[in-house]
Amino acid sequence: MMLLNTSLLRERFIINEENSKSKPKVALGNRLLLPLNNGEGTIQERFVIRSQTMHMALRMAAFISNEFYKRGPILNRQVPLKWDDIWYDMTNEYERIYNPSLWCCIYHNGRPIFKFGQYHSFLDVIEQCDIKNRSEYDRAVYLAEDIFKDAGKIVDITHQVNIGVVIGAMDKRIRCGLILRAPSHTSTFNFMIEEHDDVPTPLLPHHGLELASYYLEGIQLAVLIGIAEHNKKNNIQSSSKVSIPIKSAYNRIGRLTQSIIAYENTYKIRYRPEKPDFKLILEEAQALNWGTT
Repeated sequence: MMLLNTSLLRERFIINEENSKSKPKVALGNRLLLPLNNGEGTIQERFVIRSQTMHMALRMAAFISNEFYKRGPILNRQVPLKWDDIWYDMTNEYERIYNPSLWCCIYHNGRPIFKFGQYHSFLDVIEQCDIKNRSEYDRAVYLAEDIFKDAGKIVDITHQVNIGVVIGAMDKRIRCGLILRAPSHTSTFNFMIEEHDDVPTPLLPHHGLELASYYLEGIQLAVLIGIAEHNKKNNIQSSSKVSIPIKSAYNRIGRLTQSIIAYENTYKIRYRPEKPDFKLILEEAQALNWGTT
């Protein structure tokens, strides 16, 4: 039985107001729909997680999924979850200190139940529209345009979207496909997680979400470290976009590697075509001529 079947979307909304002299507004973010079922195919709770980064959207989805399958429905508990504390524990020291733009929002029935950081308010509008057409997310854009029209504004909304992750979690098996955005090329890789036959460790949907988050964060850090090393070697003044603390980033990528190895020691994991090599990605980024940034 399928326990989870979803995708993480990388989105860009361009909101252009008719007869306005101001520049079009742009809303960016990553979106993951998280439908949680009772094991019999009936969805009990449905969340949407949006975040600045793909890996944090996946990590929050992993936490919620784990809570649901271990302890039951999330929202009607006598003791509510302390989302602020959960988010703090989930973000590592590197991210808390060196990514001040980090944000996340969790929605239920189109309404935010947790917010952290600053993001474009248009994303809240889209989630409210999505609830009216739950099975057709693409129609949310047209509903948003109608909402602006009712408010006296004629806007044209362009929705640019790419799939970053696809995950299907079944009983004892998880399949996941990810986009690998290396410095000089974009490709895909897949992994499948299964329980060991001799001494099985229970496999739940959050394991796939969590492992995917490790790879996406590691790939991102490897590229940023490579750019930073290139700039340092060539005495190039870095912009804030790639100006990262190299030692701290190396430490973080090391911890991610250890987490991946722990998964590989616990479950049977098969990669196709092969698992991403953070070191090779870093070296590729370091070798490219980025110019002055």
